[in-house]
Amino acid sequence: MKKYQYYFTLLKIYFSYITGKKVVSYFPVKLWIETSGICNLACRLCVNKDLPDKQKNNMNFDLFRKIIDEIKTQVYEVNLFHRGEALINPEITEMIDYAVSSGIKTRLHTNAVLLDSEMSEKLIKSGLHRISFSFDGYTKEMYEKNRIGAEFEDVLMKINEFLRIKKDLFSKTPHTTIQVIEYDKDLMQKELGKQKRKFFSAFKNNTPDRFVIRKPHNWGGSLKTAEPESADTGFKKTKILKCTFLWYAMVILSDGKVVPCPQDFFGRLELGDINRKNLKEIFNDNKIVHMRKKFSGRDIDDLHPCSNCDRVFRRTILGIPSDYMGIFFRDSIRKN
Repeated sequence: MKKYQYYFTLLKIYFSYITGKKVVSYFPVKLWIETSGICNLACRLCVNKDLPDKQKNNMNFDLFRKIIDEIKTQVYEVNLFHRGEALINPEITEMIDYAVSSGIKTRLHTNAVLLDSEMSEKLIKSGLHRISFSFDGYTKEMYEKNRIGAEFEDVLMKINEFLRIKKDLFSKTPHTTIQVIEYDKDLMQKELGKQKRKFFSAFKNNTPDRFVIRKPHNWGGSLKTAEPESADTGFKKTKILKCTFLWYAMVILSDGKVVPCPQDFFGRLELGDINRKNLKEIFNDNKIVHMRKKFSGRDIDDLHPCSNCDRVFRRTILGIPSDYMGIFFRDSIRKN
């Protein structure tokens, strides 16, 4: 999809979302494709460790190719990850290459534990547009408490090595982000500031394009330790926001099942199966139409996990989540 087509479709999405249209005339502009449901860590605020074994699979390349062939003129960007660690899939670089050669922008999110020089070079040369490294903790103690199974110094070195290789190759892509989730609300701001500065200085010779700091969210109510406030903003629960995902995106799990959004971590709200129906049908099928109707009427008490999700309580600008505005303008300005 060309950028002008993307903007035109965004206008359609906006008006369909604001007016609560139940059946829409466009294709979702963004997809999450779960290339792997398997993870090599057991992070404190992730529920992958609670997934049934039958949901922990790698997506096979034939299914991936089928998806890309269907969406290549319709979708602007795909996130090639969801519940697992994408680098566990041995075909991940081939998948990136196939999506990129089909004209689709691609993004990868990884814990970087499996990175080495060879994989870093492959990812950089694959045409991948964006990569984000999840690094949850500014200190060894904090990081290893949160990222069970990973070593602070090892992962720090691997990300630095990736950035060095990217610099040596004179490559502008992938646009590289280091993302940190701040867990410890009790830590004094002065001490937290010191930890941040020391952490950021570890990348002074190999600087990423961006650092992102996020707050934890509750994965559709699956995490009972999450804050009773909304994700990212600390905004108290007041008014239910229509879930934006139902109007602009979908998630395809590693086995081909389709769910409405990443917060449905356990796939409870199955909308269809890409092995049996095409995505265009699923995006306007009875199940998702019913969900749009429920959200438009702010009647989601019996809709699980949506009724317990903190993402539906956020500040808005012109009717859409304010944090999406920043993402939209940033991504629009960036050329890659």
